[in-house]
Amino acid sequence: MELSLADFVFVLLFGSFGLVLLSALLSRYFHARTERRALARRVICRLCLHAFEDSSPARIVACPACGALTEKGRPRHLG
Repeated sequence: MELSLADFVFVLLFGSFGLVLLSALLSRYFHARTERRALARRVICRLCLHAFEDSSPARIVACPACGALTEKGRPRHLG
């Protein structure tokens, strides 16, 4: 099978476009996964509102600013 110059350029152009699209999608996926993991480790103290990250598996952690015990998880809003 012979490949003309126009066909070669066409394949090269769309192949490059496909690689750029694939790398952009992978980059967005890994960035979103990193953000989700960071949000899962983030804790806000209910007493002093100090935000910190804790990667330990413990459900209740001590605030490094005031020492109050704080439960991990989504904060409950009163209202």
